[in-house]
Amino acid sequence: MPKFESGMEGMLDMFVFETGDLLEKLDDILMRTEQEDAIGTDDMNEIFRTMHTIKGSAAMMGLSNMSTLAHAVEDLFFIIREDPTVTYDKPALYELLFASSDNLKYELENIQDESIPLTDFSELEAKIHAFAEVMKGGSAPAAPAGGSDKESAGEDFGYDGIFEDGEDENILTYKIVYSQACAMPSMRALVLMRALGKIAKVVKTFPVDLDADSADDDIAEKGLYIKLTTGSAEKVEELFGDALNVESFKRVEKPKKEEKPKEEAAPEQKVQAPKPAPAKAAPKKAPEKHEQAMLSVKLDKLDRLLDLVAEIVITEGSVISSPDIRNAGGNFDRFNKSARELKKLTDELQDVVMSIRMVPVSTAFQKMNRVVRDMNTKLGKNVTLTFVGQETEVDKSIVDLLNDPLMHIVRNAVDHGIEMPEERAAAGKTEPATVTLSAGYDSSEVVISCRDNGAGMDKSKLMAKAKKNGLLTKPESEYTDKEIYNFVVAAGFSTNEKITEYSGRGVGMDVVKQNLEKVGGKLIVDSVFGEGSTFTIRIPLSLSIVDVMSVDVGQTNFSIPITSINEAFSCTRDRYIKDADGNEFIMQRGEAVPLIRLGKHFSISEAEDDITKGIMIECENVNNRAILMADRITLDQQVVVKPFPAVLSDMKLKEAGMSGCSVLGDGSITIILDVQEIMNSSLK
Repeated sequence: MPKFESGMEGMLDMFVFETGDLLEKLDDILMRTEQEDAIGTDDMNEIFRTMHTIKGSAAMMGLSNMSTLAHAVEDLFFIIREDPTVTYDKPALYELLFASSDNLKYELENIQDESIPLTDFSELEAKIHAFAEVMKGGSAPAAPAGGSDKESAGEDFGYDGIFEDGEDENILTYKIVYSQACAMPSMRALVLMRALGKIAKVVKTFPVDLDADSADDDIAEKGLYIKLTTGSAEKVEELFGDALNVESFKRVEKPKKEEKPKEEAAPEQKVQAPKPAPAKAAPKKAPEKHEQAMLSVKLDKLDRLLDLVAEIVITEGSVISSPDIRNAGGNFDRFNKSARELKKLTDELQDVVMSIRMVPVSTAFQKMNRVVRDMNTKLGKNVTLTFVGQETEVDKSIVDLLNDPLMHIVRNAVDHGIEMPEERAAAGKTEPATVTLSAGYDSSEVVISCRDNGAGMDKSKLMAKAKKNGLLTKPESEYTDKEIYNFVVAAGFSTNEKITEYSGRGVGMDVVKQNLEKVGGKLIVDSVFGEGSTFTIRIPLSLSIVDVMSVDVGQTNFSIPITSINEAFSCTRDRYIKDADGNEFIMQRGEAVPLIRLGKHFSISEAEDDITKGIMIECENVNNRAILMADRITLDQQVVVKPFPAVLSDMKLKEAGMSGCSVLGDGSITIILDVQEIMNSSLK
């Protein structure tokens, strides 16, 4: 990669962000238009503008390979735009377009690593140019190539109306020719205009609008003409000689008198506006004012801001719960009032920071369109990808985290889950092969699921494979359906006998599971043989700060997310019920609700056993309702969630119902509970 000068790092980050966003939008347009009969005018113009922007931005950054590739694609759409009736091989065109998009994305990923050289796209560019030649061979339009083989350019200067009757004799006219290596001559011309404005007054340029889409091609073919007035032609010519990418320049004289009839034929409207420069400058300022309403901020700055808020929360808890305050005598009304105000401001600050980071999950979902499209092309399964709840907003860090897991899960759904069309027909399936991505909230978690209507999983086949791979740790008869399905996320496990481009090596799903667990999430697998499978990802809604109720169980402190709690209460003996199987219940508003003793669940021997002395906490989620028993409530507070270290992953902490930990204000550690997991394991 080119070595960027000091101070250009910000420009590089912006280039990567904006170009990546443009390429994502380009993929969306290509995915949609590929399914349609023709490319609409609006889509055509949008693709043309996208490639034109990438071409110019890449040229400014010195990335000539990206610039020339974008220019080649731009040439293709110039042909189609100029002659909508031109015929071409649509599948071949889209393969070239998707290949170009993928190559540009690949280059963006490596752009900041100076040890990686620029990728040579010449082979792909040659294919694009060859395709363009075939298109031109069947139609009249000519692409705006940089060649300048126009015979009459010397006679009419390539532009109409360069010289006008009655023109001020003090106006000088210069022709600038840029080198062929200059990928964005219009941008260089604008830079030259700014420098020229300090020593001369620019009257007019040809092409008139240097911001126009055709400006680059016009300058490459006909040159750049500048009409100006100045007190020092020597300084002007010195500036031209020093300008970047200028191959040559010369002063152009007004044609002889016998050539005047040609000039008089110039359109009237061009003669009436000899000084359009101020008018051209005005529109360029207008968007800048609007852009001030939006501000791009690097994610690591938001991460740092969120870390600071987390530290403020910890410090706030440390101050409010300080033993020096609790043990001191006197009236603390003013302190308590200030503490409440501080908590209010801290909560508001946290809400603002979190809202800045919230983005719709559709940004991760939409990328899967391309995955399914490519697999359909190669596997011929004709899978339809549908979305549910893609407007669900989650933390930006969660969206970034979801990209790889979703890609693996969707690939597995299409490759493993969905049958070939003939197999579906033989099984009597008439509905289209479909993979559905859905998103929503459940308590304090965001739930992402991938469901397919394919073949489902054969439990006997999974058990046989697990036995063959030595994954069984107990007799086969003791495995539950959930445990059997979870074999598919075990390291080295694969049901594919044949290794393909997409699967068969037994890597991927176990990595997905491990990466999710690192941030307090989990992966749940379910299936119905013959009907399909569902992979569900559950991740804490916020990976940083949650409101909790802290309770003691023996000498251990646990924190229960407030979003899982209905109420807390003391219990009397007459509300306690125990059935013949030893199951315990608490009567709550006329209903027997299962009782889960946290001391028994976590094997804490010193936990309170008497229900009349403990505290009852009624919790509920989508599927279950239960009452958790603890010894006592310590306080309600906000805690900063910290995932468990990777070295503890073999201890099955998450399966036991522990989602993470946090440091309290007094320096002690609290364990954050996963209420749903506790219910699932205790209420079987």
